[in-house]
Amino acid sequence: MITPIGMISIVVGIIVCFSGYSMFRSMLPLWGFILGGAAAMYLAPLVIKVPEAQRLWLDIGSFVVGGVLGAVLASPLYYVTIFASGAAMGALSGMVFGAYLQISGGEISVRALRQLAGMTFPPRIETAVQVFLMVALGLIVGAAALSFQKFMITASTAFLGSAAVVSGFTGTITQALQGNPSQGVWMMVGWLLLGMLGMFIQFRMRDET
Repeated sequence: MITPIGMISIVVGIIVCFSGYSMFRSMLPLWGFILGGAAAMYLAPLVIKVPEAQRLWLDIGSFVVGGVLGAVLASPLYYVTIFASGAAMGALSGMVFGAYLQISGGEISVRALRQLAGMTFPPRIETAVQVFLMVALGLIVGAAALSFQKFMITASTAFLGSAAVVSGFTGTITQALQGNPSQGVWMMVGWLLLGMLGMFIQFRMRDET
């Protein structure tokens, strides 16, 4: 079953995945709204604790507030927005890698891979290791985005958009693969393939304009 938030994630994710670079260049406030809203929605539960029944309202409220702030700041803080776009992709990578490290203790094992495969995508932020890697990789990839703007804007929008699509379908995928211990692997494979397709289409669209 796809929730209202999931539907929004899918629609926004498809737009960002396949036309993120052109959106970034021509509709910067809209990209700022999406980026700011998504960041606020994922970070708000770490700061504000609410019952699960009220989680939907927290997600909506934080997305709107973060989105408005992002839209207002996007144009005057152009280079900050570029940095934030790369940092978001780095933070997403840190979230996944940190979840694996926490499970495995730094070792490659079949047990750890199976546990990672059983997680939702993206994994929940639950450990200090994840937070550290999100910050570290966010700073590194954000700095790279400033140096390689065209490539990093295209890559970050493609993979962030594909992550939003997969996240929106999480409930449906979980139901379809109920009892399958590899459901997390299929989500991750879907994220990577959709992200690469988004990059390919964005590069083709950019070359034709």
